[in-house]
Amino acid sequence: MKYVSGPYFEPDFDPVLDRLGTPGVVVDNETREDCSLVKVDSVNRDGVLLEMVQLLTDLDLVIYKSYISSDVFHVTDQIGRKLTDPSLPGFIQRALLPFQRSGSPKFTTCLGNVVGPGGPDVSDCASLEFTVHDRPGLLSSITQVLVDQGCHVASGQAWTHNGRAAGVLYVTTTGADGAALHPSRWARIERLVNAVVDARENVSGERRWVCMSAPVRGRVHTERRMHQLMHDDRDYESGPAPTPVDEEHFCMGDRAATAARSVHRTQTRVTIENWEERGYAIVKMTSRDRPKLLFDTVCALTDMHYVVFHATAGAQGPLAIQEYYIRHKDGRTVDSNAERQKVSRCLVAAVERRASHVSQPPLAISFLSVRPSVFSLGAQC
Repeated sequence: MKYVSGPYFEPDFDPVLDRLGTPGVVVDNETREDCSLVKVDSVNRDGVLLEMVQLLTDLDLVIYKSYISSDVFHVTDQIGRKLTDPSLPGFIQRALLPFQRSGSPKFTTCLGNVVGPGGPDVSDCASLEFTVHDRPGLLSSITQVLVDQGCHVASGQAWTHNGRAAGVLYVTTTGADGAALHPSRWARIERLVNAVVDARENVSGERRWVCMSAPVRGRVHTERRMHQLMHDDRDYESGPAPTPVDEEHFCMGDRAATAARSVHRTQTRVTIENWEERGYAIVKMTSRDRPKLLFDTVCALTDMHYVVFHATAGAQGPLAIQEYYIRHKDGRTVDSNAERQKVSRCLVAAVERRASHVSQPPLAISFLSVRPSVFSLGAQC
């Protein structure tokens, strides 16, 4: 193949890197006028990139650009301000070190959300997970079962995509009786939810899955778990094959910027090629820019067991442009056409699950202390 681009290293950050004496986290407010540069000098261990992107997202920060080769993120808070809290670098450093997470202090974001290392603490909650055919009234029926059993939904997520629905609900009991936490109680609720789902199932042989689990520490991050559920449910199999990217958007200079500004309707596009000389697969993506896009993409690659060695991500107007240099954990690139098609479909699905479009939008609900009567998963929402 013809090599048309390569990993980009942030030149403005080189002087700062030269001054770093020890590993850690640096927030640079001097190099750029419009944003802060967050530089993470961390151990190159499995999954650390996803942890970093997940942490910045949980902190209600907006990532405008990222250069994974040098672990540099261009960020502001949700109000567009630079990061000035002196405790932030230390918090990020502790959050990225698993052995320092226990007992670490919380951090209050610009939106008033309180975040701890590893995300919100739901260790005292039971978890109800489900994947099922999407239809009106689904979530209302499920939460009604929980209320009837004396449960309270503390928090959760519910998504729909390609006619499928998935959810993770964190549940506590309303009573003070310790016996209410007995494992048999959660097994009974799981059976009841399964019965409700089965009673509303109109398609013969339609796949579904329901699981209720007792409180436990160390749960997977909720939004990452949502991606895992929908991936395991194979929501990516529906729809046409992904459209290849326009290579012009990956050329440096004014031409790419002009082309990106001319895009009035953006669709998610993916191209995967092998750079045989260096042993990488190059993944190029363009899509509508939106919050949490980088997290969704990195999450999909990580859970498909691909390692990101270099990457750049940014936006030109409404168009987000991402480029990843990856290998599978076993050292392979993306070798076959069938594998390229599957990875492309999975990446498109990861982007579209949370995206909002004009016609028949997928649904993403995040809620606290829900009232079961107000929720209905379906196309009319």
